[in-house]
Amino acid sequence: MTYPGKRRDAGEVDDSRRLADEFARVEENKMHRLLLFLGIALIPFAALANLDVKERSATAPLHAGEHDPDAPHLAPFVPTPPEVVDRMLELAEVARGDVVYDLGSGDGRIVVSAATKYGAKSVGFEIDPVLVKESRQTIKEAGLEHLAEIREQDIRTIDFSPATVVTMYLYPGANLRLRPELMRQLRPGSRVVSHQFAMGNWQPERVERVKDVSGLTRTIYLWRIADPIGR
Repeated sequence: MTYPGKRRDAGEVDDSRRLADEFARVEENKMHRLLLFLGIALIPFAALANLDVKERSATAPLHAGEHDPDAPHLAPFVPTPPEVVDRMLELAEVARGDVVYDLGSGDGRIVVSAATKYGAKSVGFEIDPVLVKESRQTIKEAGLEHLAEIREQDIRTIDFSPATVVTMYLYPGANLRLRPELMRQLRPGSRVVSHQFAMGNWQPERVERVKDVSGLTRTIYLWRIADPIGR
């Protein structure tokens, strides 16, 4: 367990870099698939339009980083390990009566876990239609439709005010972009939990490091919304 201000050892720093590389590899693989598609299907049309398709696609990121505020994706889908999901929800002290919002819910694992283990109302937000369909099916098969749902929605358009717990595994730039709205809209006492990435100078209440089954050290940040005077 590590608290703010404690120096991380070299192994933990290396693990953080490996996890950042994991995001980058997902991005790169998707770009390669896009370029292959473009090369096969679109080059004839580009020639007719006098466009350099390869150059245009190579310079247009698929997901938003800190330099791309207008792109709809704020992170690629990289699943959070189950043991990290469990600890995130434990740190947030999720309980029956909470409303959990998971930003970029992917396959719905956090939503399903919060509903199953804690009986909490859980809402996932995802814009990938394939992941939306799959996670909705998972919820249906688990008989959790009375507690859990997935909304196909850009997370930058969310009204956070109903939530008491918000979970995320997004780019650092995405965290910073969402921070003002989280602080403004969430009620005092609400908890925000981020896997791996902090939120600039917003001091977390708690930081924990958890080793996953592969031996990688994962960092979990917890913030608690203060009353307006304390923000």
